[in-house]
Amino acid sequence: MKYLILFLPFLVFAGDVNKTKLINCYEIFEQRKGELELRIDKIREQRQAFIALKDASMNILKKKEAKINKKLQDVNATLQDINKTKQQNEKLVKQYKKILDEIKKAQTSKIVQSYAKMRAGNAAKILQDMDPKIALDILSKLSPKVLSKIFSKMDAKKAGDLTEKLKKHIPKPNKPKAK
Repeated sequence: MKYLILFLPFLVFAGDVNKTKLINCYEIFEQRKGELELRIDKIREQRQAFIALKDASMNILKKKEAKINKKLQDVNATLQDINKTKQQNEKLVKQYKKILDEIKKAQTSKIVQSYAKMRAGNAAKILQDMDPKIALDILSKLSPKVLSKIFSKMDAKKAGDLTEKLKKHIPKPNKPKAK
C-alpha cells in the first residue's frame, strides 16, 4: 500500500499527461486532416484542368483529322481526274497515230504511183539524188517491172548500193514450219 500511495501522484500525473497527449493528437489529426483536404482539393482542380486540357486536345486533333481526311478526299478526286484525263489522252494519241499512219500510207501510195507513172530515166535521176532512206521506202513499194526499168536508167554504182540496201529494207516472208 505504501507503494500505491507513492505511485498515486504519478498515476494521476500520468493520466493528465495521457489526456494532454490525446488532446494534442486530436489537434494534430485535425490539422493534418485540413492539410489533406486542401491537397485533395488541389488534386481535384488539377485533375479537372487535365481533363479540360485533354478534351481540348482531343477536339483539336479531331478537327485536324477531319481536315486531313477532307484533303485526302480532294487529292484522291484529283488523282482520279488525272487518271481519266490520262486515259483520254492515250486514246487520242492512239487515234492520232492511226490517222497519221493512214495519211502517211496515202501520201506514200500517191508518191509511189507518181514514180510508177514517171519515165524511168526521170525517176532514176530523182531517186539517186534523194535521201537513201526515202528512196528505199519508195523503191520497196514499186512493182519489180517498174523497179527494174528505174535501176536500168540509174548509175550502176548507185543502183547496186540501193539494191543491197533494198534487200535489207524489204522484210523477209515467214517460212512455213517443217512438220
